[in-house]
Amino acid sequence: MPVAPWKMKHCILLLAVAMLGGHTPLRAADDREATHQEQEAEIARLIEQLGSPQFATREKAQSRIQSLGLAVFDALLEAQHHRDIEVARRARYLLRGMPVDWDVDTDPQEVRSLLRNYGQQGRVERLSRIKQLATLNDSLGGEALCRIVRFEADIVLSKQAAIQLMWHHASADLEDRKAIAGRIRAAIGSSRRPAARWLQTYADTLVSSEPTLEEWERITRDELETLVKTPDETQRSVVRDLLRWHVDLLWGLQRNEEVQAEITRIIELVEPNREELFDVVDWALEREAWFVPQLLAERFPAEYWQDELLVYRLAEAKRKSGDEAAAQETAKLALAMNPNHDVLHRDVARRLRYERQMFDWSEAEFRQIIQTAGELHEVELVARGLLAEMLGDLQREREAAETLQPSVEIGEKDPAALASAYELLYGQSFSTADLRAKIDHLLAIHYGREGEVDKQKDLLQKALAVDIENIDIVIALHGVADDGKAWREKVDNLLAEHVQRIESRMKELERILTSNEDRGVRDLNREEFAQKNNEFAWLVSNTAGDYQKAVACSQKSLELVPDSWAYQDTLGRCYYAVGDYKNAIRYQKLAVAQAPYMQQMRRQLKLFEDTLAETAAKAN
Repeated sequence: MPVAPWKMKHCILLLAVAMLGGHTPLRAADDREATHQEQEAEIARLIEQLGSPQFATREKAQSRIQSLGLAVFDALLEAQHHRDIEVARRARYLLRGMPVDWDVDTDPQEVRSLLRNYGQQGRVERLSRIKQLATLNDSLGGEALCRIVRFEADIVLSKQAAIQLMWHHASADLEDRKAIAGRIRAAIGSSRRPAARWLQTYADTLVSSEPTLEEWERITRDELETLVKTPDETQRSVVRDLLRWHVDLLWGLQRNEEVQAEITRIIELVEPNREELFDVVDWALEREAWFVPQLLAERFPAEYWQDELLVYRLAEAKRKSGDEAAAQETAKLALAMNPNHDVLHRDVARRLRYERQMFDWSEAEFRQIIQTAGELHEVELVARGLLAEMLGDLQREREAAETLQPSVEIGEKDPAALASAYELLYGQSFSTADLRAKIDHLLAIHYGREGEVDKQKDLLQKALAVDIENIDIVIALHGVADDGKAWREKVDNLLAEHVQRIESRMKELERILTSNEDRGVRDLNREEFAQKNNEFAWLVSNTAGDYQKAVACSQKSLELVPDSWAYQDTLGRCYYAVGDYKNAIRYQKLAVAQAPYMQQMRRQLKLFEDTLAETAAKAN
């Protein structure tokens, strides 16, 4: 095995040390310390000479400083605030021109790409790259962020790099944390910058949190003072994010009283703009700090009470703190805001469902739109469609059907409005016959749950006659509680027809993908190929057939469209069908994490978890 050049150098160094005798390393360390002190003294003299009355002395000192490179960086940072204006001016000039190798040979390729031409970018782009470095997996960007903390001339960006690194997810394993702490300390070195101090303390925190609490209190207090006394050296957002990080540290250590005091300091930094108000409110709600929305509403009444969603956040905080009566009163105030603004209320209703899972308030918003729509048929049709979709997911199928029923009458009178509304909702045309089929499907599910099997069968067959490719109707037919031979044969034949139809289209699409060289055609067919694989997997895993093939098809769909929550939901069902409950739970959790508002997926996850628990109990 050949020896790498750096290892050869290391071996030669060790050999030389051995030949010099056992006490040499200690003398070498002493020599290095003496050399370092001499260099520090020289740098201090050169800094003072930048303000010399003699032009030649100033120029010579500046030239010598430039030759020392990054060794003089920290001293120049401090010299920017020198009492001598000429020293401060030249220090700033030297800092701006100091060459820094932002990417080094040992950096991973992803890091090198982000750091390419970093020094030539403006502040906004540099901050964007800092944030991207922090999102790289396995802490790949950590050492590069330390480099920015240490050598970024812009002190605000230096601090933002430190905060991004601190927010980066740290391993739960102590040994891993110790290793990361060691790398941070090595990369920061002896830097005296404020952000370097943060990271040095953060490295200590990774190893043991409690002993660092006093130092974090000093750090946050100092940064608040900096904001007041020298605001050009920080930003409100920097102080706010530093305080937030401190809150999470205290929260993890269950220092509840200190958490509340720190959050109050954060609120004092909030500025009255919508984006920041939402940012702080949502951050607080995630940490169960229910008092924050109320404090912000009191502090910024003009901004708060003109935004429905902010008022709903206040209602949500009251609900989650246990005051349901106050929550409902506040929600009514939000509902009454901006009357006759249908588009705004529709957006609020959707966000209450999708983002906050406040289904009752979402329903109230949709019903108000329906009541006030008047002759605005498209507005009413969209609201009815969205409300019916939500009610169906909440297993309130009869109410969903009743909500859609008037849409049939509107569609018969105004087909253009119907077409436009459903193009907006689902990206496809819809007829009144399609709507009736959807209503029949919903009612069939309702009657099936009520045990009225004959009504369920009739309605499902009517729905399928119109919507012949709807596999959810086929699945519902397969689940009908009728074990009669004639019925089962009919359903089995129907299932076989649908499986064969999907398989036939899958083969056709696969042939197109392997033979067609047109990229546009391939991309279009690849998407449909993924969809058909998912359809096959969903149909079979919920009925009967080749479950292993269903798993393979579902996996294929996710290869083609990675991270699709709908396809992850299907794969969870496929693993459940083959009895692999752990993988079923794994993929179902991924789906639920992406679309937490989908109650059908949550119910499926509970089924998988309950089945795994029952299986484990029987095994024991």
